[in-house]
Amino acid sequence: MTNNYPKITVVTPSYNQGQYLEKTIRSVINQNYPNLEYIVMDGDSTDQSVEIIKKYSKYITYWESQPDKGQADAIKRGFDKGTGEIYSWINSDDLLCKNSLFHVAKAYQENKNAGLFYGDSFLINQKDELIRAFLCQQVNYEQLIHGSVSIFQGSTFYVSKAYYKVGGLNDILTYS
Repeated sequence: MTNNYPKITVVTPSYNQGQYLEKTIRSVINQNYPNLEYIVMDGDSTDQSVEIIKKYSKYITYWESQPDKGQADAIKRGFDKGTGEIYSWINSDDLLCKNSLFHVAKAYQENKNAGLFYGDSFLINQKDELIRAFLCQQVNYEQLIHGSVSIFQGSTFYVSKAYYKVGGLNDILTYS
């Protein structure tokens, strides 16, 4: 069954985010995507994060809890452990919308020459109430490099070959 679906690697970097982490993990594993590789990179949290990760460990392909050099380092090391055709990361206080991974897989199968896929993003509060929607728009490279339009990390997926072709993440750049 998994042969019909490209392998998607999702990395969650986390540090002392136990109050949000379980909901994030559940949003990923409840996708029920048949070819998911889920990696959780915890930065040696001192809260309940490790207990939460252990609770869901049978659904997580790989996880660790050890000091890192920050979020970008954790994501990069997670991607380096990944083997998927498609990569994404979801922060430990973010959620995937229902069926997101199936939509990404379909877009990938229909657009094999693309290197990046992105979709709508929604800003919600702690009660899961919608604050703002960032609806997907078609953009070009010029718009992106000049900052006239943005795409949001939580709804962005990278073809792994394209990710490595550009050199992967620069872990010096903490937030970009």
